[in-house]
Amino acid sequence: MPTLLPELVTDILLLLPVKSLLRFRCLSTSHCSEIDSADFVKNHLNMSIQTKIRQKLLFCDSESIMNGFAFDFYCADFDDDLKAAFLLKNPLKSPHRCTMVCASYNGLILLGFRFNNLALWNPFTRRYRRLPLCPVKALSGFQNFVNFGLGYDSALDDYKVVTISEFHDSNHVVFQAWVFSLKSNSWKRSQDVENKFTALVGCFANGALYWECDNKFVGFDLTNEVFFDLPLFPVWDPKSIYHHDYDILVVFGGNLYASIIRDEHKSVEFYLFVSDKSGEVAGGSWRKEFTLEEGDLSPLAYSKEGDKILFRKGNEIFWYNLEEKTRQRVVVASPVMTDFLWITDIFGRPEVPMYNYHVCCESLVSLGNDAAFDGAPY
Repeated sequence: MPTLLPELVTDILLLLPVKSLLRFRCLSTSHCSEIDSADFVKNHLNMSIQTKIRQKLLFCDSESIMNGFAFDFYCADFDDDLKAAFLLKNPLKSPHRCTMVCASYNGLILLGFRFNNLALWNPFTRRYRRLPLCPVKALSGFQNFVNFGLGYDSALDDYKVVTISEFHDSNHVVFQAWVFSLKSNSWKRSQDVENKFTALVGCFANGALYWECDNKFVGFDLTNEVFFDLPLFPVWDPKSIYHHDYDILVVFGGNLYASIIRDEHKSVEFYLFVSDKSGEVAGGSWRKEFTLEEGDLSPLAYSKEGDKILFRKGNEIFWYNLEEKTRQRVVVASPVMTDFLWITDIFGRPEVPMYNYHVCCESLVSLGNDAAFDGAPY
């Protein structure tokens, strides 16, 4: 009986979703070794990113969290045109606390309940790891806010979580930054910062995490673990920029953008951050990409063809056709399709909008051999 060449078998496996690959691990020792190998995991992830296959839209049951109870997560498939959603098992679900999706990258989800209880979760391999408590150095004052970020350090092949704790006392404010390394499963204190972060969650692109601060943008280089300032726009004018219902800095299509609302919420301009030729994460400039004649839009993802962008506006999501300048509402058949969350008691930050839509891709990224199983059926 003829057999397939090993290279052809690998090419076929790379096309398969994670669920099928987990099952095929049982076929033979060689299949299991290949699927678990670091090279295969990276190649499978890169194919998903480059071809925009296996992309998912993750959202939450916000009604339960607003009532103070635990809630569930739902996932819709871009390959199925977001027609229907299925329930994901919440590994931290409890009748006594709420769980938040803080950030996501490469198929890993950063979950949180209260400011110092975090977990990394791969909902596609159904494994999760609770992070050890961050050894924040308590000050004489009180801890007010915590900011988060999740990203990938390509130089060390390591996923890192960054938290920034804000402490107040009668005389001054101190911001402590801590970095968690998945590879070492430990926290390390980074440099303190002097900026008040107005964005709860940092967005990751080009090897760095980015937050909005008072009157400027701040980045954090995950390899060197240092903060840096991003340049402002050449046309930056606070008087002509209107209040956002969304974060100004966003990442979609793998690139960092800034969205600026003008003309009394009648239009929004999108600027792309272009890195300079040196490749340094701190170097670069802003370039205006396009303007939409609609206000308060939050971009989520490009379509496979690149001719449309999935946006969120209010309690709706829709595809916006860049050439025809038309939009088509997306209705996902699911138990819930809700508006944003108002976080008032989990992270100690009152009236901060935390939107319950995240775009992520399936991946086999491992959380370690001792990662726990989330209990969901295969």
